[in-house]
Amino acid sequence: MKGSGRLLTLLLLVAAGTARATDPGIGSPAVPWPRVRVRVAGTPILAEVADTPDRRRQGLSGRESLAKAHGMLFPYPRPDRYAFWMKGMRFDLDILWARSGRIVHIQRRAPHRVTDPLPIYRPREPADLVLEVPAGTATRLRWRVGDPVVVEPLEPQEGR
Repeated sequence: MKGSGRLLTLLLLVAAGTARATDPGIGSPAVPWPRVRVRVAGTPILAEVADTPDRRRQGLSGRESLAKAHGMLFPYPRPDRYAFWMKGMRFDLDILWARSGRIVHIQRRAPHRVTDPLPIYRPREPADLVLEVPAGTATRLRWRVGDPVVVEPLEPQEGR
């Protein structure tokens, strides 16, 4: 398998079974979210996977913060110019879009405090993965368009 097909298969396997995270978001009881390790330019990020329409809608909205070296990964079955906004966010984010294992666009420091209408963030070219991380991460780690992005499964004890 190549590119996004292999990645989608990996994410489906992760979602089906091994490493799980607890959703500190809205509702009770907590719903488990799959987790993966995303290496961006070699730097590991522990990411929850928003792999369903409900999880994509919820994203990180309503959460108080996101720990350093943590993020949320949004995988898509085919490349497109997927749009994001900051509805319900309580902290600023860096958003990166990737296709075929490479960054294609970075939105640095998307502000959480905005007025109506909410700004829409969209990449310059199609992507099949979107990764949200705490604001400043992309600058601090010197991430650039073209840097490699690799998604890896976690060992079961890592997902706890």
